[in-house]
Amino acid sequence: MPRPKSFDPDTVLAEAMGVFWEKGYDAASISDLTAAMGINRFSLYDTFGDKHELYLKALDSYHERIVEPHLAKIDAIDSLDALEGYFSMIIEYQHSDEHSKCCMMHMAATSLIGADAAAKEKISAVCNQAHHAFCGVFQRIKDKGELREGINIEAAAWIVKIAQTGLVSFSAAPIPEVQAKAAFKLLVGQFRA
Repeated sequence: MPRPKSFDPDTVLAEAMGVFWEKGYDAASISDLTAAMGINRFSLYDTFGDKHELYLKALDSYHERIVEPHLAKIDAIDSLDALEGYFSMIIEYQHSDEHSKCCMMHMAATSLIGADAAAKEKISAVCNQAHHAFCGVFQRIKDKGELREGINIEAAAWIVKIAQTGLVSFSAAPIPEVQAKAAFKLLVGQFRA
């Protein structure tokens, strides 16, 4: 009969997620992971499989802990002012003391692991979820009569998703706050009726 684990898999997975988020897949060594997780190699392999499997589980954990709450914020946007406010919130966060590293999904997409079929599928799923959420935003804005006539909701959603991705790619060295807010004010203004 196998011995019960002396650690909580979800807790140590969160620690692994932190290592991958900080270092990326390629730079995170098994030693880095086991040290942060507080477990030995055997426990890592026995519980999570190899480094690649652990990374995919860490991406799932990131999705659950970070992406889903963020998607809920997008789902709450119901006006162009709220859309502009959403981008202002990201910009202000990037300039705060609480500011964290770049989006883990973005890091995955721009690293070698982004070519991995399983990782690519997870990255694409998150991108499509965000696009779908922004489609909902623009539909709500259109229903309120705020959207300029002739705006294609699908294309508008991709524009703001691409802009969001560009913004988070500068997390390590944020665009100056005043200029970033002015740029998003201009972008959102293009949609106004």
